[in-house]
Amino acid sequence: MKLVKVKESFYELCKNNGCDSELMFNEQGRPCVLIVKLKYKNRLQKFVVPLRSNISSATPKNQYLSLPPNSNTKPKHRHGIHYIKLFPITNAYIDLYNINRDAYMQGVVKFINNKEAEIITNIQKYLMDCENGNKHNMTPQIDEIMELLTS
Repeated sequence: MKLVKVKESFYELCKNNGCDSELMFNEQGRPCVLIVKLKYKNRLQKFVVPLRSNISSATPKNQYLSLPPNSNTKPKHRHGIHYIKLFPITNAYIDLYNINRDAYMQGVVKFINNKEAEIITNIQKYLMDCENGNKHNMTPQIDEIMELLTS
């Protein structure tokens, strides 16, 4: 796993094709966790999951992996990998997220690497829920984005 940022051209593609609902836009290079290919509807696909600074404390814990708070995290909120905000991606739309001089982000990467198996298991489980019609209403339009990426 690694931290990546999604190129603006991806968001423009989705917006121009009406499948940008619930995407967490780039906001100057929002870091996302790049997940190795996961199975979705009998197909292997790369996914990214955005890091979020202000996940409500009322959010069920099975929807995210909590990370240490960052400078943007408000009181009574969580910083974490928000599983329900995942979306498919291809290599053409990602760049590495530079963490060279950021001690906090280096710690985040180390934490993520230590929890890799748990993250993959939880995200794969959520994708199975989506396949079975149990997609959260805040989840981006996975099927529509996959169609865009393969057309």
